[in-house]
Amino acid sequence: MTPRALVDALAPGELVITGDEHHYLFRVRRLTIGDPIEVADADGRVGSARVLSIAADTAVVVVDEVRPAPAAIPRITILQALIKGERMEWCVEKLAEVGADEIVLIDTARAVVRLEGDRAEARRARLEQVARAAARQSRQAVPTVVGPMSLRDALASTRAATRLVCHPAAMDQPMGWPRDTASVAILVGPEGGLTADEVDRAVAAGFQPASLGAGVLRAETAGVVACAHVRMTAR
Repeated sequence: MTPRALVDALAPGELVITGDEHHYLFRVRRLTIGDPIEVADADGRVGSARVLSIAADTAVVVVDEVRPAPAAIPRITILQALIKGERMEWCVEKLAEVGADEIVLIDTARAVVRLEGDRAEARRARLEQVARAAARQSRQAVPTVVGPMSLRDALASTRAATRLVCHPAAMDQPMGWPRDTASVAILVGPEGGLTADEVDRAVAAGFQPASLGAGVLRAETAGVVACAHVRMTAR
């Protein structure tokens, strides 16, 4: 499969590749002059290109054509409660791989992690890098990573046509949605789960409790399973 690079802006003509993309293409994938690549940007454009020259830290490719990438339907937003350490990075990585369009990091009552100020922005930026790398590898669009924000703000800003909250007690309500829906938002709690009050607030904001099966999935797994279920069923 043709390797893909992610760039800030895409247009026909010569394009300089540096940083992580250079490392991935020419150290990891070991591309050489003349090899074909695919180039994509955050605005949803995709281009066919070939390698023109390679230096130690930079390379030049020539983009032959640029076309809009087809938008995935429905648009999927995951409202993910903050979880600890590497498990958060794993969660974001897998959400990007299975096709999440937006990942909203939220503070919840039982979350162990608390992030504020510069630390919160540094964490968001790191998770954004994780999502970018995973999307490149899996050839998905790069999901937006926003937050952390309060649950109240996250619920108030959600505009998805279909809204679901993962709840292990909702055994008689398996996850489902109208197949013609344009957008889905899925709320996932932290390690200790959402409180009853938080679930009530989500329901008041239009979220429907939904079950992912008889078992209880971990905080980093539930959103990934739900997102993959929506994305695969919609195809």
